[in-house]
Amino acid sequence: MERAAPTLLVIEDAQDQALLVGHAARRCHPGLTVHVTSNGFDGTAYLAGIEPFEDRQHFPAPNLVILDLFMPEVDGFSVLAWKANRPELADLPIVVLTGSPKPEDEAKALQLGANGVFRKPGELDALAEVVKEIVQTYIPRGVMMDAWMTALG
Repeated sequence: MERAAPTLLVIEDAQDQALLVGHAARRCHPGLTVHVTSNGFDGTAYLAGIEPFEDRQHFPAPNLVILDLFMPEVDGFSVLAWKANRPELADLPIVVLTGSPKPEDEAKALQLGANGVFRKPGELDALAEVVKEIVQTYIPRGVMMDAWMTALG
């Protein structure tokens, strides 16, 4: 039975940042499916598989979430707190990618259940390297190999 390509969910309110993260993730992991939500409200709806994300054929459950902390409406801290109360999502890694230099923000994210916290670098090449590290660390190797084979046809 062929396994579906792994899916990354990016929860980021800055559209340019979200596009760069998605592009960098696909470059280091051909076959990766990337979905983006622009706020924590939509991010939790996607994770829960509720409207408008209930169709798991079009919006597959992610293998990894890259989360911004500071967004309008529902922030990243709230997403982490929400996920902590969902046992069905216990194994889903959520990695924070933030521009915040504050150690207390990193500590709070980790306390709320983030699997890792990375700082957003200012340069594109550096951002691509950080995203590559996140994807290679948090998407299981077997899933990555299956995606490569699927991408190669």
